[in-house]
Amino acid sequence: MHDFTIRIAAKKDMAAASKFATPIVKELGFYNKEQMARNIYEMSAKELKANLKIYRDSVIIAITKEGKIVGLLTHFVGLNHVDWLDWILVDQRFRKKGLGKAMLNYAIQNAKRNGCHKIWCDTDPNNKQAIKFFKRMGFRKIGIARKHSFGQDVIFWERLF
Repeated sequence: MHDFTIRIAAKKDMAAASKFATPIVKELGFYNKEQMARNIYEMSAKELKANLKIYRDSVIIAITKEGKIVGLLTHFVGLNHVDWLDWILVDQRFRKKGLGKAMLNYAIQNAKRNGCHKIWCDTDPNNKQAIKFFKRMGFRKIGIARKHSFGQDVIFWERLF
């Protein structure tokens, strides 16, 4: 990690964040057409900026290498003292190097500072990489919601701290 910088992204970073995130999201093959359209919309610079403005507790964490974003995590801090982890994205070239773990740990520390006692998230049951990651990072599967978001199943996870 000595070649990387981890930090909270600012409004001025959102165009670069969108440029980084959108192609990764488009490659995810387990979302239906409607869910994919929503995911791509969420990664637009306009929507990322809007989230920072509308949701005062929205935090985007970026990992950069030589000034370029190579990892991105979005989460919402403090809703009833529970943190919601939304996205963890890492550039294909830098996966399995601890970037996802570093961003998650950064997010957890941020959540703790803001009074949270747990972090939770969901993932598609076909996202084997995410499932493996969450298990390795100490998350516990708390349930499956059938035909949830856009008619797709999701697995819910939590990690207490």
